[in-house]
Amino acid sequence: MAGISFELKRALKGKKITNLLLAFTYSTSLSAGPWIISILSIIFAGITAERAGVPHEIIRKYQIVITYITAFSLILSGPFQLLFTRYIADRLFEKKEEKLLSNFTGVLLLNLLIGFIFGVCFTLLTSLKDIFNNAPFFVISFIFSLSLMTGFWIINTLLTSFKSYKYILFSFITGFGIMILSAPYAGRFGLSGLMVSFFIGLSIVFILLIGYIFYQYDTDRLIEFEFLNKEKIFISLSFVGLFYNIAIWADKFIFWFSPTTGENVIGPFNASIVYDIPIFLAYLVISPGMGIFFLKLETEFAEYYDRYYSAVREGETLDRIYELGIELVNAVRTLIQEVLRIQAIAVIIIFLMEFIIFKFLHYSPLYLPLFNILLLGTYLQLVVMTIIAVQFYFDLRNYALYTTLTFALFNIVLTILSIYAGPFFYGYGFFGSLVISFLVGIFLIRRFLSEIHYRTFMLI
Repeated sequence: MAGISFELKRALKGKKITNLLLAFTYSTSLSAGPWIISILSIIFAGITAERAGVPHEIIRKYQIVITYITAFSLILSGPFQLLFTRYIADRLFEKKEEKLLSNFTGVLLLNLLIGFIFGVCFTLLTSLKDIFNNAPFFVISFIFSLSLMTGFWIINTLLTSFKSYKYILFSFITGFGIMILSAPYAGRFGLSGLMVSFFIGLSIVFILLIGYIFYQYDTDRLIEFEFLNKEKIFISLSFVGLFYNIAIWADKFIFWFSPTTGENVIGPFNASIVYDIPIFLAYLVISPGMGIFFLKLETEFAEYYDRYYSAVREGETLDRIYELGIELVNAVRTLIQEVLRIQAIAVIIIFLMEFIIFKFLHYSPLYLPLFNILLLGTYLQLVVMTIIAVQFYFDLRNYALYTTLTFALFNIVLTILSIYAGPFFYGYGFFGSLVISFLVGIFLIRRFLSEIHYRTFMLI
């Protein structure tokens, strides 16, 4: 993360509003850029295709299938994302950059294979195999898109070590821009055409980013699997990544497949007309907050963190170490408080303008009560993300595991209970699980900070 911190600090040096906007753009691009660009590209592809005469029902099926590809790929790659991120950090700390490319190739191929096998098994074990007879290109595009997307999230773990933000942005705009431009023509061939268009756009982004990675790093071996060596990895990180991604998608799957809230769209793919629109809009609102969180984490907090642990390693006086420790604890509090405060402003603005927004988007105001509770839920999710990031900074892997496991279990249980309770309680399962996760995370991080000096010196 040192490269990121350096670039963000350089952007902030001028103390002008333009410098702040530049730093905010960088941080938002790194934290939420791939997610936002991908989602907006799919939406715009649907809009351009529909304007070209493609039936709305086909557009809806296309967007829902892509949503499933995103969900499956995140869950499948979840066990490797944090695991490989930590592996990268450790090798960079050891100045063994020659290990990065070969192990990146290994983890990438493994995830591509996992995505492909899952896609094939999912096809054979569901009604998707029956669709293959009538629409083979749709099914084939689904399988290969799922495979590429599973590998794509692994590529994303390396993106944050690059300083060439313009090239990364260029890659996304090129690939997904081609997808948007080709959507009206691909839509003439129905759902299969749109899926092939998505696969081509994703492939272009994939190839451009892979090429850049191979250009940046040198290696004497093409492929290695050292990232699976038990002595060089932390298995708990695999479970953290898995639980977190399950937690994010648990409420969606439950609403999709509940008899009272879900409906079949095509083959094995369900959707929820009740839940999908408000949760999608609620997630879009947190993207600015993610940029602020990333900016504060990688500049202000990271600086206090480095000063404290540098003082410990370099043998500063005890008084100086205690002074820096107090500053670090205050930096943690400030980080969480500012994320709470800044995102709260965004939430309040949305609350005040929600009728105008829904009218502009031609959405029914009946969604508003559910949207409001989901907006509070995503607000808390951003804070929980901040807490987990702080836990990782202090290498509190078990604390992160407890926090994400709490989120996953309570989101499943409370969402099921909310559906049984009736429409008035929809969304409260997601919100309630994040309230509990927030309290667990805050309790654990407070406990650590209260004994930070003991943990630093006595448990080395």
